Amino acid sequence: MSKPEADPVYVRASVWPKCDLVCHYCPVEEGMENRVPKRFAGERLSTAEYIRNLAAIARAGVRGVSFTGGEPTLRPDLPDIIRAVRPMFDRVELTTNGARLPKMTDAVKENIDLLKVSLDSVDTGQVALITGRRFAFDHARTSIQWAVAEEVPLALNAVLMRRTYANLDRTIDFVRGLVQDAKAPVHLSLLDFYYSPSRHSEWTEDFLPTNGVLDLLTNRYGAPEVQDRFGCRFYWFDADGFSVRLKDSYSATMRAPKCQGCTSYCQEGVYGIKHSVEGWLTTCPSDREDLGTLLAPSLSDAELTDRVRLALRDIEDAVPVDDSFDILCATHNLTPQAA
Repeated sequence: MSKPEADPVYVRASVWPKCDLVCHYCPVEEGMENRVPKRFAGERLSTAEYIRNLAAIARAGVRGVSFTGGEPTLRPDLPDIIRAVRPMFDRVELTTNGARLPKMTDAVKENIDLLKVSLDSVDTGQVALITGRRFAFDHARTSIQWAVAEEVPLALNAVLMRRTYANLDRTIDFVRGLVQDAKAPVHLSLLDFYYSPSRHSEWTEDFLPTNGVLDLLTNRYGAPEVQDRFGCRFYWFDADGFSVRLKDSYSATMRAPKCQGCTSYCQEGVYGIKHSVEGWLTTCPSDREDLGTLLAPSLSDAELTDRVRLALRDIEDAVPVDDSFDILCATHNLTPQAA
């Protein structure tokens, strides 16, 4: 099993606000990972401006960048951004559905520490229903096969849902088959279904708490190796020759002082910092203007860095809240079937 290394605090860098899939669990109406106050929406940074903002984030002490969206590969200049910021960060990751990855394979192969391809099931019909697109499975599989052939470190991201739980063994077997030919690390990353108001009914019906899956995997593969990362905990299992990583934000999550009494109380808490297409910087999955700051092109380099450092105080001041899931359910009147 690939031993988990310590992870830095990441900036989740949304480079494109839209996606070519319409996934069952994704809060499209809320902006996915690109949530920004309405008055700033649509004011996209240029290539140079986006790179400049990421440079300020790196100067402020953030050591990891994870490119996301929407779908990040829909942004034509993403290869230029990746190449420019590679020297700035210790870790560079990219999460994609794989549809447009063939257009930027050189930049990915040369500069990405981990390619994360989203594939929630190996049942093609189920993937089509979850994503709303018939092509989703084939595009993901093509990207996965390319990464294995080109020795690119790879994670398959699968969101745990009640509807896919019965096929979990098939997904594990699919990854095990990939590992036989892989020369770079490959692992399966099992993620929890994050709550968002626009997916209230879907979450209630399909949310699967990770503690049940933890018990199943422990009974099958033995005790996991535990990796604590700011904001969540990972459990790594040796699944007979390759790694299965289970993410747990179901138990304690990190909360800053501003989280107390928040009417938008989120499932994930404070686990990093987010930068939008428009330059909006926040530690919250929210578009509230009082919970973030704009890294505007008109600011000087020093002003940009100061704004990032101010936002990072949420991370410095955050503490674990053990009953955060209960608070989430009470705040949003949730009664998940599986919990």
